[in-house]
Amino acid sequence: MNRDDYIEKLKSLFERYSIIEAYKKKLIFWGTGAVAEAWWDDMNEAGLMPKYVVDSKKAGAKFKGYDIVSPEEIAGASDCAIVIMSTNPYLYQEITDQIKGMNLGVQHVFSCSALYYWFCRERIINLTKELDDEDSMESLISLMKARMEGKLLKDSDLNNKQYFPIYLFSRWDDREVYVDAGAFVGDTLEMFLFEKFGTFESYYAFEPLRKNFEALKFRVERLEREWGIEGKIVCVNQGLDKEIGEQKMSSLFPVGATIGTNEEKVGLEIIKTVSIDEYFEEKRISTIKADIEGKEMDMLMGAEKSIKKWKPKMAISIYHKPSDLYKIFELIKSFDLDYKFAVRCHCASGGDTVLYAY
Repeated sequence: MNRDDYIEKLKSLFERYSIIEAYKKKLIFWGTGAVAEAWWDDMNEAGLMPKYVVDSKKAGAKFKGYDIVSPEEIAGASDCAIVIMSTNPYLYQEITDQIKGMNLGVQHVFSCSALYYWFCRERIINLTKELDDEDSMESLISLMKARMEGKLLKDSDLNNKQYFPIYLFSRWDDREVYVDAGAFVGDTLEMFLFEKFGTFESYYAFEPLRKNFEALKFRVERLEREWGIEGKIVCVNQGLDKEIGEQKMSSLFPVGATIGTNEEKVGLEIIKTVSIDEYFEEKRISTIKADIEGKEMDMLMGAEKSIKKWKPKMAISIYHKPSDLYKIFELIKSFDLDYKFAVRCHCASGGDTVLYAY
């Protein structure tokens, strides 16, 4: 198919959800978990605020200024549409089955993805117009379809070489200066060494959380012995952000972390942050990889000078916030550096979706 065919296919997908337009001011948000927390600001910016917030386990409490009600309290709200605030396909199916068995009188149930992407569809279409290859357009449409339907991506939609799916990102280069934002425990570093066959100038691994950083250092010691590397891998116990500072972050070790200010969160730490421009100053960088729990936009804004000076390749996660899907693309494009763009999905749930700029 040519680009116009893909765009028409995407438009056709969005049109299946056109009925959502009628419910913009009559929404019931179902769930107050991590997705509701992470998506709230983007929903608010898009003017998509609920009439009711439902959570059977937290009824009577407050969420974002709303009284949380039980499912029984919305029975008969036939003029409203339920929006399931989860991107987990298994949980989505569980909740839809639960709602069907309750006979609440609400006719329409949508995923939060269907709601948000319908109202931001033009910006997603604009991204599609700029993608460099058919694989990217296929990936984006498959992601939209799965997310909006609350389903898993098919195996055929996935790429198993996260951060290195395109030759430019995996080719050997003895002048490679790689910036790993969100190095975690060194998983990307180990893949990098195999993809590059140990050929690079330097690798900067930024990881702010204590447990992750200790595990990262342990792994680096092993990899240096195995690959005969000395003094080329730099571990930095800081997060990359828009500027030097501090912020609260909660560890979900061993699977990840979340940005937050809730003092009661388990594993809450005060982390140090720095920007790429401040850390590297005038030093050359050749690639930026970022998976930093929704702080990717801030990291890019704090790297603008370096990006404009060196035009590094970039592999940036675009799945933490719904607006990341198009806003990160729009920000990089605004730098006016003639970047080409690609999208690949690396996880069946839609997580680990990455925008590649080169």
